[in-house]
Amino acid sequence: MKILTLDTTTDTSSIAVANEDYLLAEYNFAHKMDLSRRLMPNVVSMLKDCGLKIKHINGIGVSLGPGSFTGLRIGVITAKTLAQALNIPIVGIITLDLLAHQFDYLPNAIICPLIKVRKGEVYWAFFHIHSKKVEPITNYSAGPIDEVIAAAKSLSKDQKCGIIFCGDGMKEALETLINSLGDLVIPASDWLLYPKASILARLTLEKIAAGETSDPLSLVPFYIRRSAPEMRIEHGSHHS
Repeated sequence: MKILTLDTTTDTSSIAVANEDYLLAEYNFAHKMDLSRRLMPNVVSMLKDCGLKIKHINGIGVSLGPGSFTGLRIGVITAKTLAQALNIPIVGIITLDLLAHQFDYLPNAIICPLIKVRKGEVYWAFFHIHSKKVEPITNYSAGPIDEVIAAAKSLSKDQKCGIIFCGDGMKEALETLINSLGDLVIPASDWLLYPKASILARLTLEKIAAGETSDPLSLVPFYIRRSAPEMRIEHGSHHS
């Protein structure tokens, strides 16, 4: 089985192609607000480098968010369209889970991915690694970094280990986190700030093997919060 995976949730997009045995290719690129024009040509070019065409793909995985509203729509619509056109299974993975899975080889680790929303605010959740399984231990949330700090302090009462922070929202929040949490903060390497389509490929293959696929017609992005245009429309309807 050859699968294609797409992550378009952040400023750096990631695409990959893999089979059950190994990763065939991964391409990470800064799309510079031109994702709609660049995504499919990059996919075609990557497949060509592997000696493949779109018709050779047997399954597809896509990162559902949270993240960039525009990027999410482009990535999910592209994945859904390919799944329907090729009549192949599709798997959607929440991006916070995807970031946490970068560390699923660490026993008993606590992971907190942070994804940028706007200045001072992040999407976040805490995960526990147990027997190589990534288990969420908080809800998926969006809000100021103070909420993350409060949750970390609450969790640290029961945990003796530090918390690994990762994701593209970590850099801006790092000084505040360290000032508030001290040695509890373990910042991930800069290489691990963005979701990787290679990790998404591994998770997609596992889900397909377990029969845990989605209906391409009903699969939708996972926003946590609504987009600004949606909130403006709702606000306007309340005053109409």
